Amino acid sequence: MSGRHGFRRVLVANRGEIAARVIRTCRRLGIETVLTVSDADAGSVPARLADKVAAIGPPPAAASYLDIDAVVGAAVAAGADAVHPGYGFLSENARLARACAAAGVVFIGPTPETLAASGDKLAAREHAAAAGLPVLPGGHVTDPEASELASRIGFPVLVKAAGGGGGRGLRVVRDPGELGHAVAVASAEAEAAFGDGRVYLERYVSPARHVEVQL
Repeated sequence: MSGRHGFRRVLVANRGEIAARVIRTCRRLGIETVLTVSDADAGSVPARLADKVAAIGPPPAAASYLDIDAVVGAAVAAGADAVHPGYGFLSENARLARACAAAGVVFIGPTPETLAASGDKLAAREHAAAAGLPVLPGGHVTDPEASELASRIGFPVLVKAAGGGGGRGLRVVRDPGELGHAVAVASAEAEAAFGDGRVYLERYVSPARHVEVQL
């Protein structure tokens, strides 16, 4: 029997409270859930809530929750109609959306084209600028050029992950002497959280309000 949205079984590719909310919603809609779990999360609350679990790898996210082949393979093996990525992890990854389509599984989220344009924050900046929208001074950076770019922007600057969000890979730098370390730490954190270590600099604005819209 399918849920009211036509899905019989959904693979939930996330963990923690995010996964629990998706699982509870699917239950209300009459949809069976399969939860991807790393070895560390096999006994978690979401794992107990889900109808089934699919082990996808060891505890490090890069070897489990960020492994696109493992996620899609688990969906196919479980006979899932769709993959729900929650938010964070692979939710903004166009490659996952394409891999789902190639495997004949629905990706619950934007199209690969939309994800490619907005999930990559550097690409999103370029699209916004091309549309005539104002963007803060900034750009992609690697260690050798960080000081030069930061000097042009003016301190304080914000080091941001290009391929993710949720506060991961994010550092405020007020002192030029701290920039190199901040770039290295933010890049490593972004690589671990999103499988993408690219970072960029942007002028830091304070005080400010963060306004976000979920699509």
